Amino acid sequence: MAVYRQKKQSNITPLNSAIAREIHNSELANAQAAKHYRKAHARREKNILLIGALVATIFAVQLLIGQVKLHAANQKLTKTQDRLEHVQKTNKQLATNVKRLKNPTYLQQLLRDKYGYSKPGEIIYNLPADNN
Repeated sequence: MAVYRQKKQSNITPLNSAIAREIHNSELANAQAAKHYRKAHARREKNILLIGALVATIFAVQLLIGQVKLHAANQKLTKTQDRLEHVQKTNKQLATNVKRLKNPTYLQQLLRDKYGYSKPGEIIYNLPADNN
């Protein structure tokens, strides 16, 4: 609220000086009260903004921690899936080998090639490898 200052003129005198003083004092008191309320309002506004910023920071940190945990879980899942695919591929190859080993023709061929076995009365010729 604005304080009005009056110029004193020599030809005008207040009718009741006590009332004029009371009005002047009340205007000063109102100005001081308004100044106090503005300061209190600014202080409350600053406190509310600080608390809001703190809460927003806490939420942001929680969100960041959640994202980091999610990323780690996704990496672990991807690694586990890759390992599962590798194990399934190896298992399939081993199952194919077991199935082939149950075949007598393949088993004989394997014994002849890898271990040098032969049938009774059979002659084996080893030819040199062609290096060209």
